[in-house]
Amino acid sequence: MYDVIIIGGNLSGATAAINAAEFGANVVLIEKNEKPFFPPRCGEATEEVTAEILNLDKIGCPKNQIKQITINVSSKKEYNFKVKKHGIYIIDRNFVEKYLLKHAEQKGVEVIIGSRMTNFNPPNEIVLDNKKILRGKIIIDATGISCQIGKRIRNDTELKPSDIGVCIQSRVEGNFNPNIMKMWYDKPYAPFGYAWLFPKNEKLANIGLGIPGGQKLDLSYLLDRYIENEVKEKFKVLHTFHSCVPASKPLEPLTKDNIIFVGDAARFANPIFENGINNAVFSGSVAGVIAAKFIKGDISKLTIYEELMKNKVKILKKAYYKKNRLTTEEEYIKSYRRTYSLLSLLNKFFPNILQNQFIKIVKKDKKILESIRKN
Repeated sequence: MYDVIIIGGNLSGATAAINAAEFGANVVLIEKNEKPFFPPRCGEATEEVTAEILNLDKIGCPKNQIKQITINVSSKKEYNFKVKKHGIYIIDRNFVEKYLLKHAEQKGVEVIIGSRMTNFNPPNEIVLDNKKILRGKIIIDATGISCQIGKRIRNDTELKPSDIGVCIQSRVEGNFNPNIMKMWYDKPYAPFGYAWLFPKNEKLANIGLGIPGGQKLDLSYLLDRYIENEVKEKFKVLHTFHSCVPASKPLEPLTKDNIIFVGDAARFANPIFENGINNAVFSGSVAGVIAAKFIKGDISKLTIYEELMKNKVKILKKAYYKKNRLTTEEEYIKSYRRTYSLLSLLNKFFPNILQNQFIKIVKKDKKILESIRKN
């Protein structure tokens, strides 16, 4: 029997595996795909604190540093925020995930690639598509929005359409300013959502949009219009994908018996911005340490994970309720214009205020992770 079985080899699953193994647990990780999606189902934007946790410089991960964020709210008026104090990067997620899985193996994790979980028999039996049965003392669900373990043991994992972020993104070849990240809220491209242009370098960008589910819209048509508006010059679409991310409240509780939920399976994507890299890395890392310490007898209950994630849950719930109060497009547009107008004004007198607030949250996450790793 394994100490820890992790289902999902994404950012949350791989970081959980590495951290559990580093603290002495016997770990197996199951990943259904033979290699990470290319291009990744992700805008690939993150910030300096998560970059430090992932050791991006040390591992040589390609990344593009952003110097300005340009935001448009359903009009031609733009709000520009200079990024001076804290680093924001467009990273190579494929590079990171491949490295993490390799690093997990180096730490002693048994990594099973290309096998799918077909059933879970509580409390500790995982059945794979090749009929192989694995048993583990602790199971970590890192299966993304599908929440494969969760949906078999609890009745609160089903998401209503409006709590699902429906996304489409293209990898586009063209001419881009690598210093500027762009976001466009609501009309005419992303009703109740936002479109983005995240440059990877001077010649490549991730361009996409995400909207709440339940709207009958032609996403391909909307994305094509957005790309044409932003690029204007000659361009080539190299790849396009569709995906879904949770835009709901986090799961509560985050553990059930011997099971821990991390990343998108725990609904840790931000309901407003639909970003989740930092939350995936943070939740996976914490869960791995907690699982290993529980196995070793250093802690007496897995629910310590919930206590450590309490502030994260609070922030994401607040964002969810704020999103749901905006029931009409007029309310949505007015709210975001008001917010960014105020932030733009504040930024003139207090430069970096928006960055400081965001980084402050992520730094708290890092301190929590460092604390449990030391104690």
